[in-house]
Amino acid sequence: MGSPATMLEIAESFVALTEGKPPEKISVSDIIARAGKNRKTFYYHFTDKNHLVAWTFRYDLARELRQRFDAAQLVYEQPGDDPCTSLPYYVFIKKGVRSLDGAEFFEALAACFEARRAYYARVLRMNEAGCLKDYLYGLYLPAVRSDITFVLSNRRLKDASIDFLAEFYTGAFLSYLVRRTCDPRRERLMEGVGPFANIVHSSLENEIKEQQLRRML
Repeated sequence: MGSPATMLEIAESFVALTEGKPPEKISVSDIIARAGKNRKTFYYHFTDKNHLVAWTFRYDLARELRQRFDAAQLVYEQPGDDPCTSLPYYVFIKKGVRSLDGAEFFEALAACFEARRAYYARVLRMNEAGCLKDYLYGLYLPAVRSDITFVLSNRRLKDASIDFLAEFYTGAFLSYLVRRTCDPRRERLMEGVGPFANIVHSSLENEIKEQQLRRML
């Protein structure tokens, strides 16, 4: 496991470089020169530039989550060699027997992007394989799937249908935030959301209840 302080130095150097150059055109050589590190140090901490971008996001989000939520509400990935696994990326807040409240997480994720709005707008426009948009989808798809399993409780639903719901709702909330982050006309990411901040989980629960009433579950 690398040094968090060194990782942060490298990350901040990359963020600073994006102010004058498109992130996809920034090389590892550019980053280490700015950070005053060597190539061996970079690759000791990160596998590549996309890994650096992902870790920077996880670091920023973890700081936001720890400020807003109790430790018991924080969700982590399974521990592993990737330093990202030591950082919380999601929250689990029960609202009832089969209900979840994701409103505050949605707001925390938006706040994370807003704190470095210009930087995240740049890296979220990247479309190469393994870019931040791909990483976010891969990160949150299992989390939403787990939420669906909790909402279902002892009700049965085909795996293919669970996969559909997870893919649909993960794509919906990420697409919304990514588009708003990248749109300079939007001053606030959560503008207009108001009482609909929990729309992902409330909509999901209502759909499941409706199908239960129709005896589809």
